[in-house]
Amino acid sequence: MAEKPELAPKYYLEYFNYLLDFVQEKYKNILNHEEWKFLRKYYCLSEDAQCLFIRFTNRKGLFFKTDSIRYQELSNIPEVIEDLKKREFIEALDPQKHQLHLKDIIGILTKADLISIFGLNAFKNLKREALDDLVMEKFEPEDIIETIAERVAVVKVNFEFEVAFLRYLFFGNRSMDMTEFVVRDLGFVQYYGHNDDQLVARFNTRKDADDKWLITDQHEIFSTLKDELEPPALFDWFLTLNDSIKNLSEIALPGYERLILKIGQHFERKKHYELAIETFEFTSIAPSRERRVRCFQKLGKMEEALAICQTMLQTYQNADERFFAEDFIRIQSEKKTRNKKSTTTWLHLSDEIEIDGMYRHQVEAGTMQYYLDEGHNAAFSENHLWRAIFGLMFWEIIFDPSIVSFHHPFQRRPSDLHLPDFYEKTKSQIQQQLNRFEETEDLIEYLQANYHKNMGIANPFVVWLDEIWVMVEAAVTKLGITRLRLILERIAENIVENSRGLPDLFIWSEYHYEFVEVKSPTDNLSNQQLYWLRYFKEIGVNAKVLRVKFRKD
Repeated sequence: MAEKPELAPKYYLEYFNYLLDFVQEKYKNILNHEEWKFLRKYYCLSEDAQCLFIRFTNRKGLFFKTDSIRYQELSNIPEVIEDLKKREFIEALDPQKHQLHLKDIIGILTKADLISIFGLNAFKNLKREALDDLVMEKFEPEDIIETIAERVAVVKVNFEFEVAFLRYLFFGNRSMDMTEFVVRDLGFVQYYGHNDDQLVARFNTRKDADDKWLITDQHEIFSTLKDELEPPALFDWFLTLNDSIKNLSEIALPGYERLILKIGQHFERKKHYELAIETFEFTSIAPSRERRVRCFQKLGKMEEALAICQTMLQTYQNADERFFAEDFIRIQSEKKTRNKKSTTTWLHLSDEIEIDGMYRHQVEAGTMQYYLDEGHNAAFSENHLWRAIFGLMFWEIIFDPSIVSFHHPFQRRPSDLHLPDFYEKTKSQIQQQLNRFEETEDLIEYLQANYHKNMGIANPFVVWLDEIWVMVEAAVTKLGITRLRLILERIAENIVENSRGLPDLFIWSEYHYEFVEVKSPTDNLSNQQLYWLRYFKEIGVNAKVLRVKFRKD
């Protein structure tokens, strides 16, 4: 058994300094005066002062009690704290300056601290939240902070924005943090080994970085405002926001489009359909047009709804738009109340089997056992079988930094993988790879070599399980190169949409195979599932829907 890796005592210092060096190299042209000022001051700190500051920045919050700070690798912590104060990396509590952080300051104290500091022994049975509220009601903010400062040694960490922004530049987003280094070095995740020289900046200009940061902020602001404002007031906020961010950088647009969808769907849930329609009109990404149709339908404005559906049929973005528009137009034109959607019709025409009631909440497992009992091989395939074949087939393209974009050492996928132009950018390489093999045996040999060579590397497609390779080999053997080329190209054309909705099970034996979409009595067939079933039928792949009912004892 391999020994568990051990981290050096000051491992976090190495990580942070690496991040700073990386950002200075990749983003030296877009760092502002305040960020360079922070860097100059940071490099003047002693090693222990750097370490304690990093310890603070890696923890949650901006305020900390210093009396209880203990780190074995750091000596004379009180002296280091004073040095950090002197150099303005931390500061003592200030009753005037820190009032906006009142809840955060109270939050670092224990319940016992609050009772003792503010003489609230008569209220010791209150829950913590109620006790916090009592303190804020009973005392003025300035007095609360002054009283705490007199009784407890508390400091606030400074340069919080500069550190957060440098970290954001390194990762290219605000969701990842320094634990990525730890996870990697403890062996929990193995990343593809790009050289730093092969990694490119995520942001080409300061505006790119600022705009993407701004949109992330707006998502958080909306999450708060939607619970505080009535829909008309929230819509005014949205219009003001929209007017203030003209000429948004291209890199920030996808995040803003997602925000528009969230806001529109909020109005729709609140039954403010007119506001929802107006909001959805600010974006064309799916499912904005479908949501507009449904809102117009709720308002009884069928002419407007049908006009949007006609447009969707001509320029549909995915299977959901296509089949929704088809069904909506057909049902409205035939005026039959019992008219069924395409997915429902396909489902009702499918075969049906009976399985044991013990599988009521595991219908795929019960169906798989049904086939195993009949002597077939059976496995859960769903999307991960096809994603594995895709990932192994195009591994070199997906991880080639000369073709796709990698910005830091912890990326599981290129940042442009899910962008609309990914296929156009990689089309020639993908076509060349698809046409590389003439014999199925040669393709299997290539996929197997890629599987073993890259096993364990974090990626967006392959789940590293032994049974995955068994399925891949069987599926490629059964399908043959011609059909496989068609399926892989279809996935590549729109990875986001076409790498989902594939059948649940892969069933095979010596002379037969089929892909099976399993549906319990209460399940519905999705548009994307219907899309793949139709396409499989078109190209001669054995696939079907199988309805399951439960055997009664």
